[in-house]
Amino acid sequence: MDLTDRPAHYSSAATAAEPSTSSEAAISDPRSGNPRALTLRLATGMGYDANVFRTEQGTRSDFFWNVRPAIILNGWAGKHNLGVGYEGDYRKYFEFDTEDFFDHRIFANANLDLTRKVDVNLGGQLWWGHDLRGSMGARIVNPGDLDTWREYRVKAELVYGREITRAQIIPWVEFSGVRYLNNNQSIRDYDRQDYRVRGRWRFNPRFYGLVEGGFARVNHLNPANDLDRNESGILVGFGWQATAKTSGEVLVGLLNRDFDDPARGDSRNLDWDARIHWSPKPYSKVTAYTRRTSREDASGGVGTFLADTFGARWRHAFTQRLELDTTLEYTVADYDSPRRDKYLRWDIGLTHSLTRWLDIGASYQYLGRRSNIPGLDYNDHMFLLELRAGTDYGF
Repeated sequence: MDLTDRPAHYSSAATAAEPSTSSEAAISDPRSGNPRALTLRLATGMGYDANVFRTEQGTRSDFFWNVRPAIILNGWAGKHNLGVGYEGDYRKYFEFDTEDFFDHRIFANANLDLTRKVDVNLGGQLWWGHDLRGSMGARIVNPGDLDTWREYRVKAELVYGREITRAQIIPWVEFSGVRYLNNNQSIRDYDRQDYRVRGRWRFNPRFYGLVEGGFARVNHLNPANDLDRNESGILVGFGWQATAKTSGEVLVGLLNRDFDDPARGDSRNLDWDARIHWSPKPYSKVTAYTRRTSREDASGGVGTFLADTFGARWRHAFTQRLELDTTLEYTVADYDSPRRDKYLRWDIGLTHSLTRWLDIGASYQYLGRRSNIPGLDYNDHMFLLELRAGTDYGF
C-alpha cells in the first residue's frame, strides 16, 4: 500500500495526543485533500495525561475527552485551485478544568496557474490557540488558566519555473502576528513581516543547488517589550532526488538579529535546515530532519533563544488496514540568559481502518524536559484512544 493513498479523513494517531504548540505551523494546502470535493472529518476519543501541569513532582494526573472536527472545501476555477476550511481541537479534562481548551482555525488558499512557467499562491489563516504548559517559550510559572492567543497569517508567493526545469525562483512575502487574549500577557503581542526568496538551479535530473535568503521585521505593540528587531540571513545548500526511494535537501547559512535596543546588541549565529526522505518500500517512509529556529522567551521583553531540533519520523503500513506512525524528536533551547533546556518528545501510534470512512487509533506520547534551572525538569506520559470518521463529497 502506498502511504500517499490514504483516505482524506486519515489523521495520524501518533500526533493526536498533543495539539500544536506554537504559531509556526504552515498554512494548510487545500491540494492535500480531494482536489474537487467537500471533505468532512470528525475524530473523538478519550485519553489519560499522567502529569497535567508538567511539574517536576508530577503528582497531578487526569483523564480527558478530545474532539477534532474539520470541514474543507476544494474546487477548481479553470486551471486554478481554490480551498477554504475549518479545523478544531477541543479537550475537556475530567477534574482540572483550567486545562480545557478549544483551539480552532479557519484558512483559505488559492493556487493560480497563470502560465506554463508562472504560478501565484495565496494563503491566509486565523488561528485561536494556547501555549502548552512546559513547552518551549511558555511561561515557567502560570498558576491560572492556559495562556490563549489569536494568530493571523497572510502569505503571497510567486513561482517562476517548474521543479523539472533548469532554474526556478520563488519570492514570497508573509505578514503575521499574535495577540494574547488573557492572563495579562499583552506585552508579548507582536507583528512580523517576512520578505524572502528561494532559488534553485538543477545541474542534472537528480541534483540541484539551492539559495534562500530574506529579511524580517518584528515589532511589539507594548513599548515595554524591547525585543523589536530586524532579522536577516542566507542559506546555501543542495538537494537531490537520487532514486524514487531517496531525496532530500540540506541548507546551511547565517542568521543575523539586530535589536533596536542598543543595550541588547546584535547577534550572528549559524543557521541550518535539512531534511532527508527514504522510502525503502511504497508502504514504508522514513524522514530525518534538523533545523534551527529563533524564538522569544515568554516573559515578554526578557530575551530570546535559539532552538536546535533533531528528529526522525517513520510511517509503515503493515497491511491495507493497519499503519504505524512514530516520531522521535530532541531539541536544545539556548537562551540569552544562562538558561539551557533540553526537550525530548516521542510519539507512537497505530491506526486500523475499520471501513472506508471509519478508523480507530491508539497512541502514546512522551514529553520530557531537562534544564539547568532547578525545578523545571518534568516527565509526562499521555495516552489516547480515538475514533475518526471522514468522507468526501465529490463534485
